[in-house]
Amino acid sequence: MATDVALDIGTSHTRLATAQRGLLFNEPTLVAIDTNSGDVVEVGHGALEMVGRTPHHVIVFRPLAQGTTVDFDVTARLISGLFERAGVSKLSRARVVMSVPSLATSIERRALRQAAVQAGAREVSLIEAPIAAAIGLGLPVQDPVGSAVTVLGAGASEAALISLGGIVTSSARRLGGNDVDNAIASLLRLRQGVVVAPATLEMLKINLASALATTRGLVEVVMARTVDRGELVEVEVSAELVNAALNDVVAASIRMIQDCLGEAPPDLSQDVSARGLTLVGGHAQLNDLADLIASSTGVEVGVAPSPDTVIIEGLQMCLEEMSSLHGLLRSADS
Repeated sequence: MATDVALDIGTSHTRLATAQRGLLFNEPTLVAIDTNSGDVVEVGHGALEMVGRTPHHVIVFRPLAQGTTVDFDVTARLISGLFERAGVSKLSRARVVMSVPSLATSIERRALRQAAVQAGAREVSLIEAPIAAAIGLGLPVQDPVGSAVTVLGAGASEAALISLGGIVTSSARRLGGNDVDNAIASLLRLRQGVVVAPATLEMLKINLASALATTRGLVEVVMARTVDRGELVEVEVSAELVNAALNDVVAASIRMIQDCLGEAPPDLSQDVSARGLTLVGGHAQLNDLADLIASSTGVEVGVAPSPDTVIIEGLQMCLEEMSSLHGLLRSADS
């Protein structure tokens, strides 16, 4: 009997679930490879713990950037490692449903599908991330009603208006939460002459960032290393610095949503006005972002209860309804 697998590979995190056992893997999109033997040493949290601590022959890769595969072979090895962790072998004849950004080109979609086949999948179907998110939210994606969803991920963001099982209008940008982290790091280096760990950047974003600057006056004391001397020091990081780093990404995200909604047919625009828009993805949790988008678009905006896992939940639902969703899956493959 074939094993049904749902797989959501994001720039920052990857999630895997099976129809029989539910969510089995929700960890960083990282894979550590022994370059001497070519073997996968670790994936996910295990690979993250090895960053900066590995011998020369072990390299930790992040195979995706800005929502797209940058290393086909490493992506295949990551998927293979995930299958092994989930107990899915080539003998399992796995049928896989995978999410794909709506902005992905046909070449990128083919590469993602082939990576899964190389890892041992027998059959691979792709579904665009906004549609998977809408299914996970329980929206009526196959009805003649407009459902507006915005996916704000670590490396890519996309807004989509969905009706009758397809995307009617959409807009996307290859930017997201990672770009905010990089902007914070750049300002720390430029203004205070220090560098901090990636985990510290994430903490600063969670504790100090606000799309409406409501955190003004807050400060966090963190450990950092000076650029010139390499010394470990304590530095104060202000909310003003963090919020300054947000501006470009937040502005681009709002323009993206406005572009999507501005192209909507009148009837579907009325649906969005009545039903609102839902944000999903890790970057959707940025403080006050939903309120800023609502004031900028005139549409009620909410954040999904579990924004990080909505897409994998939608993919799990697809596993249970593969026959009825066959046309929807086929359109995403093209």
